[in-house]
Amino acid sequence: MAFFSKKESDDTKQGAPRLTIDQAQTGILDAVTSQFGDSQTALPDFSVVAGWASADFIAFRSFDIQIKVGVTPENPRDQKRLKCLVAVGPRFVSLYDLLETDLRSQYKRQYTPENLRADLKLLQHYLAWRLTPEQRAKFGLTQD
Repeated sequence: MAFFSKKESDDTKQGAPRLTIDQAQTGILDAVTSQFGDSQTALPDFSVVAGWASADFIAFRSFDIQIKVGVTPENPRDQKRLKCLVAVGPRFVSLYDLLETDLRSQYKRQYTPENLRADLKLLQHYLAWRLTPEQRAKFGLTQD
């Protein structure tokens, strides 16, 4: 009888285990500290809103950054979705939209630790471009 059949979990339907809020936050913290270090960024503040785990931090003492990972979003397509946002004026803009055209293909949209690290490298490249020569020297960055 179908009435008593075993219920499939959401994890087995999608073929991959769900990402927990703790896993998302730990992954973001590890990636941010390994990419930027303590001298270039303040540790992130974490929040969860509408199923998105978010980390807000300041990079190079000048730029407000927000990393979002879809943990339990309303839209199932956003599960494990990765967003890297930069404050430009009063609003956040996707890093993808701020990148040079030839770098956009390197931007990753699905969360994995490797994809997050790749996006943070692109973020560092973009932010270094926006720093003054004095700020680049202060943080030990070279212009590519």
